[in-house]
Amino acid sequence: MKRGRTLGCLAACLLPLAGGSAEAQSTADLFRITDGISATQTNFHQASVPKGGETLLAEFKGPGKITYFYITDDTVGRWYPGLLLKIYWDGATEPSIQLPLADFFGAIGGKSVDYQSAPMQINLACFACYLPMPFSKGARFVLANDGDRDYSQKLAYGIDAEQDAVFANEKSRLHCEWRRSNPVKDGLHTMLEAKGRGQYVGCFLQVVSRDLPVWFGEGDTIFHLDGKSFGHTPGTEDEFGSCWASAKWPTFSSPYCGHPMNENGVNRMYRWYVANPVRFQSGLKVEIQNQHDNGKPATTDADDYTSVAFWYQEGPHAVAALPSFAERLRPSFSNAK
Repeated sequence: MKRGRTLGCLAACLLPLAGGSAEAQSTADLFRITDGISATQTNFHQASVPKGGETLLAEFKGPGKITYFYITDDTVGRWYPGLLLKIYWDGATEPSIQLPLADFFGAIGGKSVDYQSAPMQINLACFACYLPMPFSKGARFVLANDGDRDYSQKLAYGIDAEQDAVFANEKSRLHCEWRRSNPVKDGLHTMLEAKGRGQYVGCFLQVVSRDLPVWFGEGDTIFHLDGKSFGHTPGTEDEFGSCWASAKWPTFSSPYCGHPMNENGVNRMYRWYVANPVRFQSGLKVEIQNQHDNGKPATTDADDYTSVAFWYQEGPHAVAALPSFAERLRPSFSNAK
């Protein structure tokens, strides 16, 4: 847990994204004592989740906030793609976070590539999340298996929380959903669609290009926010922290944006809206264009897009339905519907 304590200030710095009523702490404020009490649930054991089954990782009761979550197993970063993460807030019957476990940390399809960002990292098979996750009545972390075989591996994990009555009145809840367009239809991939009040705080995006070499990155990000629509950046690489990129786009990782993979037409990237969360009062839909040439949606040569979107909104809500295991793993462009 030493790494969690060392970098815990990053989660505290991100607390304003969750609309936290407790005062956020910077490094300079770490001396401040609050009414909170730290709690940890950790384990290292042989974990077995039968096909079609699930198991409880951790449960917290009462008001609090998750401050750190890490997990690993003895595949050393080669996660079984049928293993799902489900997180439930405040006794809700539907999860507000539901997706393949590896993909939650950006290892799309179970393929791990190390990167270092402020809210999320992969370091030598340590999958770590620093996004603050407040709750008022309780939190449940569940592993499920919707794959084609049983899962049984040596599993290690730790979940840190701050239990404090101040969170009893906190309404913000972290949500996360997984979407794939294989291939993209009509030149647009939807990353999230939420109704209510909240803020979009980040995403992972993986693009598999149909033909090589090809540059997929002329597409803009579009926000449909409270009834108004507008482009956010003029090009995919701009949205993810680079400019004037091409099919030879170099890899990099930084605190709030990165492009950690460019392998045989597979590009993986991330963006965190920390200083500039995308705030909405009635609803938000986020789309990204698939374009190889400016202003021309990809059609017959459309690419395969997979995204993981993170946002906070008031109260727990069910997220987009997760496609079946077979559909999630369907090879790019095969038997496209």
